[in-house]
Amino acid sequence: MQHTLMILNPGHFHAALVLRERHPSFSRDVYIYAPEGPELRQFMKTVEGFNQRAANPTDWIFHVCICDNGVEQALADGKADIAVLSGRNDTKIYDIEKLHQGGMCVFGDKPLCIDRDGAAVLERIVNSGGPVLLDMMTERNEITAMLQHELVGIPEIFGDFAGSGEEPAIEIESVHYLCKIVDGKPLVRPPWFFDVSRQGAGIADVSTHFVDQAQWMVGGGFTYGKDLVLDSARSWCTGVPLAKFAASTGESAFPDSVAADVVDDILQLNCNGEIRFRLRDVTAKLTVIWGLEAEPGGGDLWLQRVRGSRAVLTIRQSPQTGGRTELSVAPADGAAREALLAWCAGRGIGTEAGEDGLRLLIPEQLRSTHEMHFASVRDDFLKYMDAGEAPLEMRQNLVAKYLLLAAAAVCRDA
Repeated sequence: MQHTLMILNPGHFHAALVLRERHPSFSRDVYIYAPEGPELRQFMKTVEGFNQRAANPTDWIFHVCICDNGVEQALADGKADIAVLSGRNDTKIYDIEKLHQGGMCVFGDKPLCIDRDGAAVLERIVNSGGPVLLDMMTERNEITAMLQHELVGIPEIFGDFAGSGEEPAIEIESVHYLCKIVDGKPLVRPPWFFDVSRQGAGIADVSTHFVDQAQWMVGGGFTYGKDLVLDSARSWCTGVPLAKFAASTGESAFPDSVAADVVDDILQLNCNGEIRFRLRDVTAKLTVIWGLEAEPGGGDLWLQRVRGSRAVLTIRQSPQTGGRTELSVAPADGAAREALLAWCAGRGIGTEAGEDGLRLLIPEQLRSTHEMHFASVRDDFLKYMDAGEAPLEMRQNLVAKYLLLAAAAVCRDA
């Protein structure tokens, strides 16, 4: 079956990554609806680069409609059957509802919504049936996450979920930076990235991946308030001086929409958060931190630890790992260690001693980049479209995840 893509208001580079690789089920024609501006220009520069690269170039044909009413125009044109959304987060779910009602399948960048009102709309859309709607959960295609997930399912190695209190069964923490230097220049972000009413609080954004990881590891479809329960949540701010905001966005002043959060030319951005929740009887803790900028030699961090009765599984990514993800296993006894070594040998994976136990030496051919993961999740989306719907468990988890994060996002520390 042939499908045609429509890209709406591409305000984030994830929209471009959906087009990084071609697929035989996609028409070469891609329809883009967006207002004129730097976000559209950057998107076009990126996707045209895919067509022009020397190695394995794409051959997309781009049709750009400059407009402020992209949803209405796209539905009126009727050129595409799949909508890709990766832009402002506050209006995204309302655009999704219109597109869905118009008969279009929707492949949306996370988060699909950022508050309780939006989560209620998402629940209504999913419960209505109809075209496939999913978000881009790329982390499931990261090799260390895939191996960790597999190991959790092996009783001889992992045992049962264990942990409570300050050492929950699932613990995930990430550290990112608002202001970054990329290729010697400040990373350019749209001004709305610094407005939580549009971008969403930190706990409503990056945490979508982490809740998805926890749901995946525990397994099954979840219902918020029944077998997915929020225990506590808190959030706090990072100060963003006007000079740093200007360097990141190219704007000389904070937008009026954030004026109430600006003190002495410093924006108090509510971008950090911690939530504790339970998936049935499995305890989990997620922490998202956005610093202003990294120290020299520093960079983003990711820690994902799963505690079992027979082993602890730890994923780390940091400047110290060279920016690569590493998976380590700390067996609790000799039998679990032997089972682990046998499992590794069967997959051509070596081990060495590390700070978190036995570090798995993952063959290079098993690794893939973050950019490559978008083609993988896009292709899975296509399979669900051709099947007529996404699996019930996936739809249940989608709704439960956003209801949980919407409830957590309203909690704020002084």
